[in-house]
Amino acid sequence: MKLFLCEKPSQAREIAPHLGVVKRGDGCITGNDTVVTWAIGHLVELAKPEHYEPALKSWDIDLLPVLPRTWVLVPQDRTKDQYRTVVRLLKQADEVVIATDADREGEVIARELMQMAKYTGKVSRLWLSAFDDASIRKALGKLLPPEVVRCPCTSRAWAGAMPTGWPG
Repeated sequence: MKLFLCEKPSQAREIAPHLGVVKRGDGCITGNDTVVTWAIGHLVELAKPEHYEPALKSWDIDLLPVLPRTWVLVPQDRTKDQYRTVVRLLKQADEVVIATDADREGEVIARELMQMAKYTGKVSRLWLSAFDDASIRKALGKLLPPEVVRCPCTSRAWAGAMPTGWPG
């Protein structure tokens, strides 16, 4: 199955008809061995400080800074159902097309979800800066390999070496 991973439901609704995907499912749109799903912004977040050090459950300046060897991502409570849907679909996918916003944050949102699902299959990138019919058709006609748009932050974010959004 080919999975298009969008950043938000509105992107999925714009892209799906161009793929012949029209059947609404639970957190996705399906058809023709293709599925379009979406995050709702960031479905995961960094674990709370007490995850790394139980004493940090209550605030104490003497315990700062919190600098774990590996940063841990956890699903956000408010979007847990959609998180489960996306991870389930990633585990079933043969190919993922990252169709999030064409910026660093969109790339990180997709990469974090792929990391959480332990997805290691084929990846390509739908690069869209406009959602009119002509732009969508053009972008679908020339999907990019992931290394063309890999942001400097994603290799570290992907590895969990530091929280996303940190410079460097």
